[in-house]
Amino acid sequence: MLDGMRDGWTGTGSVPPSDGPVASVDLGALEHNLGRLRSRLKPGTAVLAAVKADAYGHGAARVAGRLLAAGVRWFGVATAGEALALRAAGIDADILLFGPVHDAATLRRLAHADVALTLVDEASLEALRAAGAGRGVRVHLKVDTGMGRLGLPWARAVELARAVDAAPEVELEGVWTHLARADEPGRAPTLAQLERFDRLLDALREDGIEPRWRHAANSAGVIAYPEAHYDLVRPGIALYGYPPGDAVAALEQELRPVMRLQAPVTFVKRVAAGTPVSYGGTWAADRDTTIATVRAGYADGYPRLLSGKGFAALHGRQVGVAGRVCMDQLMLDAGDLAVQPGDTVTLWGPPGPSAETLARSIGTIAYELLTRVSARVPRRYEG
Repeated sequence: MLDGMRDGWTGTGSVPPSDGPVASVDLGALEHNLGRLRSRLKPGTAVLAAVKADAYGHGAARVAGRLLAAGVRWFGVATAGEALALRAAGIDADILLFGPVHDAATLRRLAHADVALTLVDEASLEALRAAGAGRGVRVHLKVDTGMGRLGLPWARAVELARAVDAAPEVELEGVWTHLARADEPGRAPTLAQLERFDRLLDALREDGIEPRWRHAANSAGVIAYPEAHYDLVRPGIALYGYPPGDAVAALEQELRPVMRLQAPVTFVKRVAAGTPVSYGGTWAADRDTTIATVRAGYADGYPRLLSGKGFAALHGRQVGVAGRVCMDQLMLDAGDLAVQPGDTVTLWGPPGPSAETLARSIGTIAYELLTRVSARVPRRYEG
């Protein structure tokens, strides 16, 4: 049985346009996943939905609009452009920009758009003060408790928090950290991170500094670490239907994939055993078979690394990728299936393989496949 047949897709299943691939986005599944995550939270804990990278390839404006209607009031982005695009799309909610910004003009634009900014060190505070962005700019202090990516160690972060709290230009609205290994079976590294974060919070409290929003939990933290929920949680990949690791998948088995990538067959031919297919002749038919050419390739986001490894769903059957994936096309070994141009192939998502299954076959993760679906692939919204 194909992975997607177990996944319970709730979309319409209609055939995509014949000229190229389409990414169908099931907003009903998105809201279902939100409900599953909310069911794990204590009363009063809010949700910040990560919609960076165009909502993991699903379309940030439409995803944020649906989640906003479902009561989500916070959204997280990675770039200034992403934040401003949400504002331009009419998303009237709290937005947190996860990374630091140093350009003065950009800082002023973000402050004018009421985007909450992340401070990671003294330099990022000075850049904001020097930008003249106004008074009361909302900031969240990022603390490094073990991720090693952004922020100061907790003891130095206490000193920075004091400076932020004393600065009239800014409002210390939040303090946060990021969990590096919450998706793993071993709990010790994550518990150590949370202990460091709690020590920071205790030290701030002793100084009379109590930011409104304390947050640490990503998708794995939401599912596996209730002690990491604090005031706000930041789910990402779980909203889009995939657990971030096997240990987490065992705890949450009811997520539904939100994206299905489909493309049309454009050409069909019968070939004899021994016939090579695609660049380099790396694949040759081991029997007489039907080759179906599909209008999708690595320029659309279907990885070239899936050459000879990937598989898809065609007429309810699993069929393998034959030879190298091309920029705009790929070929499938359809065997004796009755195939004709215009038939729909499901590259991932129900009823085809999951993005996670394909990703693992080439040593990566579902996040990468989802975010690589290119802008030339139209998104169609359902549910």
